[in-house]
Amino acid sequence: MRTGAVKARQLSQSMPWHSYRGMTDEDLAAIFAYLKTLKPVRHHVDNTEMPTYCKICRKAHGGGNQN
Repeated sequence: MRTGAVKARQLSQSMPWHSYRGMTDEDLAAIFAYLKTLKPVRHHVDNTEMPTYCKICRKAHGGGNQN
């Protein structure tokens, strides 16, 4: 989250990683703890695939046909 890359892959420009680069480990742990309290939502998005219609968000994105 702090570098704008996941392993060898760059994050999407829509991920505001520059806003997170100054966060401490404690800050990120608090965000993670909060996210674990939320109910999971199944919404497959894969921007490496061709856009297809998604019945959940009613937009076209990669993996939309898998929802």
